[in-house]
Amino acid sequence: MSVSDQLRPTVLVAGATGFLGAAFVRDFAARDLHVVALARDASRVVRRFEDVPVEARSGDVTRPESLRNALQGVETIVQCVQFSGFPVEDPSRGLTFMDVDGQGTRNLVDVARTAGVQRLVYLSGVGADPSSDRPWYRAKGLAEESIRDSGLGYTIVRPSWVYGPEDRSLNLFIRALRLNPLFFPQIGDGTQRLNPLFVEDLAGVIGDVVESGSADGETFELGGPVTYTLDEIIQIVMDVLGLRRPIVHLPVSPVKAAATLAELLPGRLLSRDAVDFLLQSAVADNSRFRKLFDRGLTPLPCALQAHGSRP
Repeated sequence: MSVSDQLRPTVLVAGATGFLGAAFVRDFAARDLHVVALARDASRVVRRFEDVPVEARSGDVTRPESLRNALQGVETIVQCVQFSGFPVEDPSRGLTFMDVDGQGTRNLVDVARTAGVQRLVYLSGVGADPSSDRPWYRAKGLAEESIRDSGLGYTIVRPSWVYGPEDRSLNLFIRALRLNPLFFPQIGDGTQRLNPLFVEDLAGVIGDVVESGSADGETFELGGPVTYTLDEIIQIVMDVLGLRRPIVHLPVSPVKAAATLAELLPGRLLSRDAVDFLLQSAVADNSRFRKLFDRGLTPLPCALQAHGSRP
């Protein structure tokens, strides 16, 4: 590490090679922060950020012993780790919300305290609740509790549905629309409500949190500026792409039955819980965010048009 690196604030992104983590790494680097990118395999960091000045370190939040050296010299941690295959859990491989979000965050907190880390910024989610019967809400809620009880400075951000050029969900919709000229298959009635959040807006907010510390001790929700039903989102995507497709609503029961079978197959491409995850509403209340930040948010059609019909 150079002398200039030692003088810059050091922020570690846990989950740096993922969709959210990569956006945060790029935003922090543009702010001239000293960015440590943490991944299970440091070589993935090097490949992912060939054009970005980052320090690559290896570590796995499910293995506390792997974190001890990785957190040395770090002032702030941004925790946004997601398990492979998200949101389809694979308990046999330890790829679950409780293993990664719940216990993994607790492991990170415990090692951070002994390593002298000052702050932890956690990417939670709308609906986080330690008493929820939904594993994703429960794991996020338990992770939040461990952070608040840690004695570290913290900020907890609960985003709505995040989209962007590298996301899996909205890009999957776009591919389906382009590949199927007859109709768009929608699981369920398409009435779930979302205020989609552009990933660059989220990265900007997290960058402000890290750089200024003005939201220390805060928990706030963050979503896009407009709330839509999922059917309305698909219609907006079609309008931007210049396509016309009828939306065909598929009944949930047969999809759940197929998911039951998929749970028994190697690779677990689908699960019943993942179907429920995809069918839930996620509307963030931005009122606390607006009090804390003077920052605009990008409407979905503008983000789609600006990126050449890619989210």
